[in-house]
Amino acid sequence: MPLLKKCCCCCCDLRQGSLFIGIISLLLIGIVEAVVAIYCLLNVEEAKKRVKFDNTVTFGIIDENSDVAAFIFFSILLLVAVIYIIVCLVLIHGVRNKRRFLMLPWIFFTFLNMVMAFSGGILTLINSHGHTGPIIVGVIVLFISGTWIYFTCVVFSFFQALQDGDYW
Repeated sequence: MPLLKKCCCCCCDLRQGSLFIGIISLLLIGIVEAVVAIYCLLNVEEAKKRVKFDNTVTFGIIDENSDVAAFIFFSILLLVAVIYIIVCLVLIHGVRNKRRFLMLPWIFFTFLNMVMAFSGGILTLINSHGHTGPIIVGVIVLFISGTWIYFTCVVFSFFQALQDGDYW
């Protein structure tokens, strides 16, 4: 039995909602993250000014003033973005062809990313020490994470509905 009966966000059924979520996650997370990573890799000096790499990030292995830490970080970011783009394309293909096991990579990958983002939002709120900036960032991260966790529940409900034979 599916977790949800209908996608409340766009007043449509689970299949249309899952397809919409796949396209939105491809565009908003996958493509944007890849563009940011490529931009930062091409402009490492400017990116290093905005993202501080200290010894807690590099565990003292890499000199914090070198470009190596930034290259490693943004290369990993690009790798994660490419994986997410592939996972989103597999989700869209799985939803269009009603192949439920093609949805699992997106469900797992997105759920884990959003749990980490949700935890980061809570940690940001805890470590804000009453400053307005981190509180606003923490609340925004929590809201976005909650929304994407709901989206994961929509896609998982469609996955369950396909198992029950509701969409054949």
